[in-house]
Amino acid sequence: MNKWAKPELIDTWDNTGFQVGDENASINKILIALDLDRKVLDKAIEENYEMIISHHPLIFKPLNKITAENHKENLLIDLIKNNIVVYNAHSNLDLAHNGVSHTLANKLQMFNTRPIKMIYEDEKNSHGYGQIGEINSSSKSHLVNLIKKELTTDSLIIYGHIPKSVTKIAVCGGSGGDFILDAHLQGAQVYITGDIKYHDAQGAFELGLAIIDAGHYNTEKIILPVIKEYLNNNLKSSIHLEVIDESSIPYEII
Repeated sequence: MNKWAKPELIDTWDNTGFQVGDENASINKILIALDLDRKVLDKAIEENYEMIISHHPLIFKPLNKITAENHKENLLIDLIKNNIVVYNAHSNLDLAHNGVSHTLANKLQMFNTRPIKMIYEDEKNSHGYGQIGEINSSSKSHLVNLIKKELTTDSLIIYGHIPKSVTKIAVCGGSGGDFILDAHLQGAQVYITGDIKYHDAQGAFELGLAIIDAGHYNTEKIILPVIKEYLNNNLKSSIHLEVIDESSIPYEII
């Protein structure tokens, strides 16, 4: 994973990487999930998985103690008791070539893409948050239906007015509110992301940028099968891999 989601791409605010367990442990089964929650851990224990790979870090803020007082500390206790190794790739997978936003751009048939917010360049690729690029001219209904189909969701929140003909869009998996101005300044007509706050949407509307909030989970879950495929192609030994693609927070829209 470090060859793809390189450690040098980890942002300064982030805490991600190898978090729990023995780096030299023998691994035969790996469970892949967006979040490491109780449901994921119970499955790992019941089905004898030795490793969990998640996108979101289990340990994000420093821990002062590990007791049984809250759910996260309980998870850590059970992980250690059951000798389960935990690795996560967060901002480095957001910034990686063919990472979260790259995958989202591919799903939405974008071309001539580049990062919305450039962070790092190497000899081969540009790394940054989000992607901005072109699409074949699309109506509002065509674009909305494409997003629903590719992200397997029945509902979206649309802020502002989507033009009759959309040819340039921006995307950012997860929470993309920080890059609204960048997307606008680079000519995006529509910005697809998640976790948009009221005042962020208000600011985008004043700029004339339409936003489609497809949800944090929906815009990131698409990376899970990509992780599985990458590991299948790069692991030397035969290891059983399974993806859990259910949201850690059950919800319904009524």
